[in-house]
Amino acid sequence: MDTIRYFKDLAKARHREIGGSIEGELVGLQKVQHLVAVNAGYASWDALLRASPADRDLAVAMTIEPHLCINGFGAGYFDLPLEARRDRFVGWRLELRQRANHVAEIRDWLESNVVPRKTINYDYGSYSIKHMAERHLGDYVANGELIAAAIIGGYTYRREEGLSPNAAFGMSSRSLAALRQRAA
Repeated sequence: MDTIRYFKDLAKARHREIGGSIEGELVGLQKVQHLVAVNAGYASWDALLRASPADRDLAVAMTIEPHLCINGFGAGYFDLPLEARRDRFVGWRLELRQRANHVAEIRDWLESNVVPRKTINYDYGSYSIKHMAERHLGDYVANGELIAAAIIGGYTYRREEGLSPNAAFGMSSRSLAALRQRAA
């Protein structure tokens, strides 16, 4: 994916949405580009342009999925008061955002080993696939890293129902079974 084109198109769409003004004040496309970059985790539009492709890929995935964090989707269960859950979620988003290179490594592994399919495969969820990735890559893989890698890799996906942090993907059962068998 051309990530720079994605963010340019997003800025143009947002500029059209606001009609060129915020609270009666005229806002140019450059200002909207800056705001889009800041919302994606960059200090400025120029910082977005200078970022590595892996970093921009992850920023796009996290822009598409605003509930994605290091642990998957959401802020976890209701074990803390609302404000504490929000703070935890912000921290988990930042933690995922700092792992762009590892997410790119996982994406490369997925693309080399797992054949995509159009329909969602509910037999293997993100949590079980993350364990396969750990065995093959030799290091820890967070659920959110696996989900982000699959989104960046272009696999179709669907969040699991309810409060689950997991996702299911359009990934071939045959590919995943072969990976599971090789790891055994």
